[in-house]
Amino acid sequence: MKKRINLAAIPLLICLLLPNYSLASEITIRPFLVDETLEPRDSITKTISLTSDYDTRKAVMFVTVNEITIDSAGEIKEFVSPVMTDRTNTITSWLEITRGRVELMPKESVEVPLTIKVHPYAEPGVYHAFIGFVEAPNRPKAEAVAMAGDAKGVIVKVTIADERKDSMRISSFIINRFVTGDNNRSIDIEVENMGDLPSSPAGEIIFYDSKGVEVTSVPVDYGGKAIAPGEKVVLKSSVPLDNDLGRFKANISLDYGENQRASLYDTTFFYMMPMNLMIIIFIGILLTAVIVALLFRRAFAQDAYDDEDGDEVVMYVKDGHDAKPQDHDIDLKNK
Repeated sequence: MKKRINLAAIPLLICLLLPNYSLASEITIRPFLVDETLEPRDSITKTISLTSDYDTRKAVMFVTVNEITIDSAGEIKEFVSPVMTDRTNTITSWLEITRGRVELMPKESVEVPLTIKVHPYAEPGVYHAFIGFVEAPNRPKAEAVAMAGDAKGVIVKVTIADERKDSMRISSFIINRFVTGDNNRSIDIEVENMGDLPSSPAGEIIFYDSKGVEVTSVPVDYGGKAIAPGEKVVLKSSVPLDNDLGRFKANISLDYGENQRASLYDTTFFYMMPMNLMIIIFIGILLTAVIVALLFRRAFAQDAYDDEDGDEVVMYVKDGHDAKPQDHDIDLKNK
C-alpha cells in the first residue's frame, strides 16, 4: 500500500517540480508601438494583429489598458491604475478596445481594432498607455499580471500638439486730457484676451515731456492673475507726476504669453495743469492786467490835460454867426 502511494505521488511531484511550460505565452503581437500625433477631437482607428503559435491548444486572453510612464531610455517606468473618469489629460479615457475575452485557436490570427478618440479639450503633451493581452483564467488575474509588468502588449504613444495661441490687445488707454489734481490722475487700460490661453500681461508706462525727454515711469500689471480667453479687464494705474506743468506723452508697453512671448504698445497725450499752480498763474495774470490797466489810464489822463503853451486856450468861432449878444455874453466880434 505504501509503495502504491509513492508511485502515485511521482507524477504529482514531477508536475510541481518541472517548469510549467504550458503557461508560457506563444502569442505574437504586432505592432509593438502605436505612435500618433493628434489634435483635440481627432479620431483614428488602428489594427492590432494577434497570432497563435500553439499547435494544439486554444489561447484565451483578456485585454488590459493602463497608463504608463516612460523613462529617458524609453523603457516602461511605471504602470498606473486605470482612471474611470473622462479627463482631458488621461489617455486611457481616449482608447476604445474590446474588453471581452479574446480566443485564438491553434495557428489562428485575429485583428483587434483600437480606436483613439482625443478629448475635445485635451491638454497638450505626450501621453503613453500600455495595452496588454494576457493569458489568464479571469480578468482580475490578467490585470494583476499587467500591473506587475509581466504582460505582452502594445505601447500607445499619443502626442497632442499645442496649437493654442496667445493673443491680446489693448482696447483703450485713457488718461484725462487735463490733469489738474489727485481726483483725476487715474489711468485706465482695457485689455482683451483674444487667444486660446489664459495670460497675465505686465509692463510699464513711460512718461515723456514736450521735448521728448523721459520724465518717469510706473509699473502696470493685473496682480499676477491671468486673464481668461475672451475676457476683458481694466488695468488701473495713476499719473505719478506732481507739480509739473505742460504737455506730456505716455507710452504703455505690456508683455504677455507663455508659449510665445509678445508685446502690446499704445500712446496717449495729456496736459498737466495742477490747480495750485493754475491759481498762482491766474492771480499773477490778474495782477498784471490790473497794473497795466492803471498805467494806461494814468498815461491817457495826463495826455488829455497836457497843454504845451501853458497860457493860451484856442477857441474857434463859426463864420456868419449873427446871434444877438446878451449883456452877459462875451462879444467876440471884431471891432
